[in-house]
Amino acid sequence: MSNRKASTLFAFNAGAWAGLVALIFEFVVRLGGFAAFAPETATEAFIGIVPASLEQPMIQAFGDTAGLLGLAVTSIIAVIVYGFFGIIFDKFFHPRISRITRLSVMEQFLLYAFVPWLFFGLVVFPLSGASWFGIASTVFSPYANFLFPSVLLLSSFIYSVVLVYSYKSAGLVQLSASRQVTATQEGAIISRDRRTFIERTTVFVVGAALALTSIGVIISEASAQNGTGGARAGMSYPPLTPSIFEDTRLASLVDSEVTSNYNFYRVAIDIFDPAVNPDTWKLILNGGGNSKSYTLDELKSLPGAGFSEYSTFECVSNLVNGNLISNANWGGIRISDLLNDAGLQTSRVQYVVFTSVDGYTVGIPISKALESECIVAYQMNGVDLPQQHGFPLRAVIPGFYGMMSPKWITRIDLVDSTYSGYWQTRGYAPNAAVNTMAFIIIPSDGASVSLSQNGGSVLLGGYAFAGDRGISNVELSFDQRVTWQAATLKAAISSLTWRLWAFNWQQPKPGSYQVYVRATDGQGNLQTYAEASPYPSGATGYAMISLNVTT
Repeated sequence: MSNRKASTLFAFNAGAWAGLVALIFEFVVRLGGFAAFAPETATEAFIGIVPASLEQPMIQAFGDTAGLLGLAVTSIIAVIVYGFFGIIFDKFFHPRISRITRLSVMEQFLLYAFVPWLFFGLVVFPLSGASWFGIASTVFSPYANFLFPSVLLLSSFIYSVVLVYSYKSAGLVQLSASRQVTATQEGAIISRDRRTFIERTTVFVVGAALALTSIGVIISEASAQNGTGGARAGMSYPPLTPSIFEDTRLASLVDSEVTSNYNFYRVAIDIFDPAVNPDTWKLILNGGGNSKSYTLDELKSLPGAGFSEYSTFECVSNLVNGNLISNANWGGIRISDLLNDAGLQTSRVQYVVFTSVDGYTVGIPISKALESECIVAYQMNGVDLPQQHGFPLRAVIPGFYGMMSPKWITRIDLVDSTYSGYWQTRGYAPNAAVNTMAFIIIPSDGASVSLSQNGGSVLLGGYAFAGDRGISNVELSFDQRVTWQAATLKAAISSLTWRLWAFNWQQPKPGSYQVYVRATDGQGNLQTYAEASPYPSGATGYAMISLNVTT
């Protein structure tokens, strides 16, 4: 290093740039499941303390990408922190370490790697709730105690290497020695350069191996997701009757009656899905002083395993006519059969509490959990649960919003009191029964429909859902809810799913319309027209689209 120090701005920029490179490496490694990612754990910790009333608009506006936006913000903050580490290096660390002449310039920079390593490993991760170096995070690794600190240290070495070359490019350090040296000095320089070469090569090879392996995992998972797109293949479901559902204008609606695993909506408290090793995973059941555990293979071999049902999931954050709703076939074992096999008594139990690998908890009244439709599922649309939907085990609690059907379950406890889970402690309804709701899918809001191109009619379609109560009627209004006309209903796949509806509006006059829809559940209860936001008990109100009819 030259006698003059770098400017503060240069030191900050060099540190920030080196930090960005290090973070990119860490992020790729995180996607492969080899280590936790500090900005991710910090984001999840922040989300955990944000009031639900503030979180709701983010979920509604951005859905599952809301967490990614938060991750982007915390990553930018991390880059800024790395920038300040650049200043600390230039103003405080290097003026002192450079006095140790037996260290090469590269070694002096690499020694500084321990500063950000200790900061993120012993400060950021613990404050974010992921323990030292992230070893208690939702990222699975059987070697977390060793691998996670090692990966973070490797990332810090990358930071230092980029930092030293930033200084070299600015002419502030000289990595090569002068040619006017003695033989002894030359030997020392060669030895030192050899060590530097080995250091760089080791960093590069190990980093490249981890990154390439991570990318391989990402590609493999993407391929697996795309392979679950044919949700209807091999499944039995009612035929396309009445005939109106054979109209090609409703093809996209009919084809999505069963949602593919890839397209099924996802909302979770995690930015990235927890990774669970099925070979070491166990489900632990506790209650009444008894306890029993099951491996995944043991669960699949139990009497009653292999039970399957179609059930629709809707997120409590779904807006009126929103898209946070999907339908799939779930395979597993009834909760009642599982508790019986475990020998757990339920006579004094009030709640069944599920705990997930990511720390998520939720309690279900025992009377609900023992219903024959409530299961723990290890299959989705005929294949093993995808990671993003709860592999290896999730609950399916029909009639309640999706937040009551936890994913990545590791533990089931029977308790003798009311239990408030993750969302309930944040103000959501304790037993979130699904509100009756009708949705307009075809045509889209603001669409224009030409009568001459559609045989003089406008075809509308959608679905209605009322949890486990079923749907008995769907009606539409084209005159500001003064009169209502009944839609044609397709038989539901099961009593737990949404029900498709269609309406062929014959010879309407050209003009602009507001089309409303409403549904009546299977118990004869008409959905409420009163508008309410999703928080705390789910949205209510009639769905409406604007429609322009032309000649």
